[in-house]
Amino acid sequence: MTHSQETLAQRGDVLSIYVEFLTGSAACGDIWEWLDRAEAAGEPRSTENSLLLQEFRGHLTAPGTDPAWREVSTHTVFRTMLYGGKNNTGVITVAATVAGMTVTAAVLPFIQSLATQAGQRAFEAARATTRRVISQYADDAPAIHRRAQVVVEETAAGLRFIVPPRLPDAALAALASTDLEALAAPDEANGTVTIYWDEGTKEWRRHVSNG
Repeated sequence: MTHSQETLAQRGDVLSIYVEFLTGSAACGDIWEWLDRAEAAGEPRSTENSLLLQEFRGHLTAPGTDPAWREVSTHTVFRTMLYGGKNNTGVITVAATVAGMTVTAAVLPFIQSLATQAGQRAFEAARATTRRVISQYADDAPAIHRRAQVVVEETAAGLRFIVPPRLPDAALAALASTDLEALAAPDEANGTVTIYWDEGTKEWRRHVSNG
């Protein structure tokens, strides 16, 4: 966890709490305490936070979820902050600021190349490809890739790909068996499509936002 992300999570920032859950960086007790702080701080009832909480609760209540995590889904914050106003700030744009860095590249060809290497079980080669893409924008790319999420963004296409820290073998293997074109298909309402690894369900998912 980066220092800024930890600070935000400790203050009860919903986005930071959600990122900690997605990356498996916090225990149930930590998440519960941070949700307490989010409720106490009166986080804005915005569309952004509503979307985050809906996604978050969906993970927590998914079939096969550990009972301890399902218990977290009963926290009152999910009832008191679930409905928001008209703040359409891009969820994952903010996530990039909290969790790592953003680089600009053609998203679909990039993830297709990773999937090809993963299909051959060349996981280290896939990670090397990722480091090369990141290194165009940061001198310490390998270090960034190990410790934080990186968002690969294709602005004109409204498409983002969140690279999870260390790119787990399971995530790479799943890329090889995922319909990437369907996952990256443009949103009919011109929303921004974000592809991310769901550590809980061990699958790649897409999230569509207005920002």
